Amino acid sequence: MAKYRHAKGLSPLQILLIVGITVVVLGLIAGTVFAVSHFNSDKEEPTTPTTVTKKPISTIDQTPTEPATEDENEKYTALAKEYMSTMTQDEKIHQMLMVTPEALTGVDVATLAGDATKEAIENYPIGGIYYSASNFEDEQQTNDLIKNSQSYAKTPMFIAVSDEGGDNSPLASRFNATTTDNIYNKSGDAVVENYASSLALNLTKFGVNFNLAPCANIDGEYIFSTSEKSASELAVSALKGFSSKGVIPAVKHFPVQNDSSKTLDELREAELTTFASAIDSGADVIKMSSAKVSAIEDTPSYLSQRTVTELLVKEMRFDGLVVSADMSDSEAQAVVSAIKAGNNLILCPADIEATVEAIKIGIAGNEISQQQIESSVTKILALKLKYGILDSATPKPETNTETTGTTAQ
Repeated sequence: MAKYRHAKGLSPLQILLIVGITVVVLGLIAGTVFAVSHFNSDKEEPTTPTTVTKKPISTIDQTPTEPATEDENEKYTALAKEYMSTMTQDEKIHQMLMVTPEALTGVDVATLAGDATKEAIENYPIGGIYYSASNFEDEQQTNDLIKNSQSYAKTPMFIAVSDEGGDNSPLASRFNATTTDNIYNKSGDAVVENYASSLALNLTKFGVNFNLAPCANIDGEYIFSTSEKSASELAVSALKGFSSKGVIPAVKHFPVQNDSSKTLDELREAELTTFASAIDSGADVIKMSSAKVSAIEDTPSYLSQRTVTELLVKEMRFDGLVVSADMSDSEAQAVVSAIKAGNNLILCPADIEATVEAIKIGIAGNEISQQQIESSVTKILALKLKYGILDSATPKPETNTETTGTTAQ
């Protein structure tokens, strides 16, 4: 008969083994719960950010720099306003005038800049001088004329010409600085940009910093093309070529070069597209035309507020410098009308003293606001700062400049 053995209790070794396993399992469970709880706590409970105190950077012997995010135009505008705060009312008004050397000195043809020029610039602190071919005889004379004139100015001046190269090159072509006829309507935009760049380099050698070019019209003299598309592309290329070498280009003649009976919509579809392209490409200066557009106003464009302010500034969103048409044949009172219309820089007024007096009367009679004057001067100074003509927000001290060369003028 088989015998069965009764089950015995757990041995001490087995008990220890079971307890040990239980402890390990419980430990693993507890660790897992803690880890999950801690992870969720980190996700759900935001912590207060720690404030880090940075060590100040020493600015001793360092030139302060503008923040990288600051718009350049705002920087130049701020510096211009700082500079303007040191100017008298007379100096502000004179800054708005770009005159011929003949109007400045009273001679028939100015080819020298001596004591008479020095005294005139001290009495009439003009914004710029506009030279023509008759002022240039040879390289040395031209260098002396421009260098001396610029040295007499308390506030450095625009030194301007109308030089598009080829047939219309009153300065560069006289000294074999250009080697080809007007190629603007014969070549592609890359060639035009290089040509304008080369021309600008030649101008800067003589101290010229302002060029009344390129022409953005599709009808008239020295145009790129009768096609608005080609004219737009080539005008922008020339604009870039001039400005890349430090010569300020003034895109002309807004809105048309010759009198026009086109409707405003027709102008928007054609002539105005070339100026729109120039503005989009960063044009700093636009020169007004003396032509009449009957659909806008039966008055010369530069005297028309509807053309200058309403069309160019507001509709086309141009916020740069507006230069009037040549005013050498205009009465001084017309300058007041030009400023009221929205021009910032008056080109070639016939009589400096009479012009300044007319502007003062216009301000006193509330025809022109002080804000208009200061807005124009700010744009003029900001442009001089941008192109390095004016290199500081502090005017240079008065000096007794010694004249060089012939002192007849």
